[in-house]
Amino acid sequence: MSNYTNQTKLLSDEFAFVINIRMNTKLNQFIKRNQKRNTHLYSNGLQEGIDYVVCPASGQRLLIIRTDYITKVLGMSIEQYDQTYPDTQKRCHAHKQNIKQGLHKFDPKTGLTRYEAGQVKARETLKQIDEYGVSGYTRKGQQTRNTHLRNIDSAGKNGYRRQADARITTVLENGLTVEQNAHRKQKETLIKNNKTGSGGASKQSKKALSPVIAFLKDHNIKFYFDHEEYGIKDNETGNYYFLDLTIPDYSIAIEYQSYAWHADPNLTETEWKNWKPPKGYPFTSQQVLTYDYNKARSLYKNRGIRTYYVWQKTQETDIEEIICLLKTLITKY
Repeated sequence: MSNYTNQTKLLSDEFAFVINIRMNTKLNQFIKRNQKRNTHLYSNGLQEGIDYVVCPASGQRLLIIRTDYITKVLGMSIEQYDQTYPDTQKRCHAHKQNIKQGLHKFDPKTGLTRYEAGQVKARETLKQIDEYGVSGYTRKGQQTRNTHLRNIDSAGKNGYRRQADARITTVLENGLTVEQNAHRKQKETLIKNNKTGSGGASKQSKKALSPVIAFLKDHNIKFYFDHEEYGIKDNETGNYYFLDLTIPDYSIAIEYQSYAWHADPNLTETEWKNWKPPKGYPFTSQQVLTYDYNKARSLYKNRGIRTYYVWQKTQETDIEEIICLLKTLITKY
């Protein structure tokens, strides 16, 4: 063995020796603190896993085996700890219950629970700008992004890619993937709040339906339109439907049917055969019309609301008939 190799080994051993001394010193200090701080965990009648957990590395009773305890006191990475002591319980049941109960206690001065007060404080802290003009939110986002980008697995996928793959491949108990459940929840929230997930009504529909909108406003009739759309879920098919203009008090829904996106049943035979939606969507005229009719059936079946169509080619006549209907209903009711 060369002198250089011998010297390197000696330096390496010396460095490891110094590190071990430091780690042992930290561990001894921690043990002394813990035995004073957590004396109650050594009382008779306590049950492991329920009232405390035991760290297999130090033999100490703890409420929770924290990450900073593993890395700073034991001098191990989380991965090393988990590999060395697999299936180790890191949090006792009592700690979970204490946190739950504590978070729901109200502060008589603020009227907030501990959890709510903590959230308020955290938001205020994250809003603060440092000397470089960067907020806590920005720093947190940058740190998360860098962590995901650096965390490359054996297949060459970073954290973001693995998360995306998991969302579309992980199937939950209801038979849907995480991604599908997220879309379902989003649509249900939109329906609950009468909000549309799109950019609102099209310019064509706003212009075509403007006489109806003006009539409703003049007569102080509540309606849903544009960024606030009326929506339903068909529980039989699982489909979600949003309507262009809905007047619930009069059980009326109005759908503007542009020629580009909706197949008009009054088209000629040649137009019907050649019709197709834009952007290469693979639907026939019959499929699109069937979808529109199913939406109307579902709306009537679930809410008792009838659908009236304003077709682009006959929009002036259709609008006149709808306003005439509204005038009749106003007189009736």
